[in-house]
Amino acid sequence: MSRAPRPEPHLLVVGMSSSDVKATLSYARILLDTLSAVPKGLLVDTRISGLAIGAGHRIVASNGTLREIPTDAQLQRTMKREASALGTLIAELASGRSKLWSCEVAEGDLVTCACAAAADEDILLLCQRPLFGFHGNVLLIGSANLHSTAVRTMVRALSDAVLARIFEVQSTEEVAAVFKRVDRSRVTAIVVDLNLGPLRSEADLRHLFSAARCPVIVIGAKNLKRTGDQGDRPVT
Repeated sequence: MSRAPRPEPHLLVVGMSSSDVKATLSYARILLDTLSAVPKGLLVDTRISGLAIGAGHRIVASNGTLREIPTDAQLQRTMKREASALGTLIAELASGRSKLWSCEVAEGDLVTCACAAAADEDILLLCQRPLFGFHGNVLLIGSANLHSTAVRTMVRALSDAVLARIFEVQSTEEVAAVFKRVDRSRVTAIVVDLNLGPLRSEADLRHLFSAARCPVIVIGAKNLKRTGDQGDRPVT
């Protein structure tokens, strides 16, 4: 009896806004050029309006101005526009590559939602605009000789595209030391395989993404154990 073919892995492009995804689109193209994967978008609604208690709260907009926290109705309209914009970006990524692209919206913590959406051999691209633009190094967590040939090829393509050097963080390093290294480094992208260590938990990945201030490419997210209910649930 012949075995059913394994489903093609996805490149799951995850962001809190279409602008974050758009800023990281060049990375997504490189990943799709070096990996056999189908693009899939995930827009995460973090529901900031539910975090405010009392009156007089403001948020800082991307241009530095203070704005009123939007109402739930305003957020719903914004998320609808953002989901449509994300669909356009993912369709652009898929053009000439695959007809199987898709987009989803989830509500909750970005890292929790991303890990929950990952399946089989999916790779995550956690999008955020690089603090230093494209002028930094590519940080590979785990020795290069521990990674697969496909991952090493992907990392080399990323570094070549931004004319950057590759710096390795050994898998034997302490987790706290990894975060300090990330915080001190001028990094334009981070690649981490959670199967290799030293980062192995969802909490580790959340801490890494927070410290990174740049896009993070994640391998092995499917194998993570959930580290707590962050209230994430699919919306569409």
